[in-house]
Amino acid sequence: MTVAAGGAAGVPQPFVIEVADAALGELRERLSRAQWPAQPPGLGWETGADIGYLRSLCEHWRDEYDWRPIERRLNGLSNWRRDGIQFIWERAEPERAPTAAPQRLPVVLIHGWPGGPIEFLELIPILVGAGHDVIVPSLPGYAFSDPPAEPLNVEGMSAALRDLVAALGYDRYALQGGDWGAMIAARMAFDDPGSVAALHLNAPGVLPLPGDLADPPMTEAELAYAERARRWRLREGFHLLVQGAAPDALAPGLFDSPAGLAAWLVDKYRRWSDCDGEVERRFSKDDLCNFLTLYWATGTIASSMRLYAAEARRRWRLAPGERIGVPAAIADFPAEILRPPRAWSTRVLSDLQRWTEFDRGGHFAAFEEPELLAEDLLAFIDRP
Repeated sequence: MTVAAGGAAGVPQPFVIEVADAALGELRERLSRAQWPAQPPGLGWETGADIGYLRSLCEHWRDEYDWRPIERRLNGLSNWRRDGIQFIWERAEPERAPTAAPQRLPVVLIHGWPGGPIEFLELIPILVGAGHDVIVPSLPGYAFSDPPAEPLNVEGMSAALRDLVAALGYDRYALQGGDWGAMIAARMAFDDPGSVAALHLNAPGVLPLPGDLADPPMTEAELAYAERARRWRLREGFHLLVQGAAPDALAPGLFDSPAGLAAWLVDKYRRWSDCDGEVERRFSKDDLCNFLTLYWATGTIASSMRLYAAEARRRWRLAPGERIGVPAAIADFPAEILRPPRAWSTRVLSDLQRWTEFDRGGHFAAFEEPELLAEDLLAFIDRP
């Protein structure tokens, strides 16, 4: 990756994404040496990874996949870095003076794990075409941003992104996020409600627990959700346990082996998307390799997972009586990991103005259903 030379600290610098040919060659060479364990016939994804599928995916990654098209697409956008944070910054009115206020709310799109800015490539032009400036940061320690000096939790991520957006000259803006992006956006709204004009989230199940579940008493729907969430964390939330407790015990294997990286991440793209168990209904092989190469070429798998440990050690909890008070909207997709009822979410979001239920889409909503997400987001932030 290339950054423009010079520039004072705190000043955004143009940025060019350029993965070296040698790095891509080394990736192919490592894939050629991958060793695969035997798997009993018919087991498939039942124990976390279908070895046969992963082997065919890694052969495609080695022999047929080309990183350059997604790199060119990213470089076709306006890329910047500031104080180690890379971000896409597309302005609806590029000729507008930097000090002039935009006509419509700027929108900050925040990704999660195992995602990155490439999730938003279809969403960005829709929002810009509707007249909104769009800022898409790579979270610190993810994709094209530097790892922070020490792992950041959600509060630290909030501070870093609020500082970035303020440095770009915006004092009022909208936020959209899923996964960690939902949690970080919510924390930004909690920390600085005067700057956040609208909070639009998918993946509402990742938000902090309500500060009070007794007043009013939980409904039957809320009680059922709490039990579903408990079972999910025990049976399927294994990444929360290992990445929250010991990410650096897992990281060397994923950092050293692209096959290992694929095994760990592809399970999540399959398990969490609206694909009915067939990951390529939502992610083509090239799509999967784009995400995998993003983590491999930037060497960020370790630093990305440390967010889980940082938050586990200093978890954001709402105190009794505390709620997030900015105007909020929830986009509820049917294949989302955890889907709390609206009553539960209003215990966290005191001004929940919009709740939209969709008939398709999953955890990676911006990637899976960009048009649906854009329509709902614009209907909320452009409301009279």
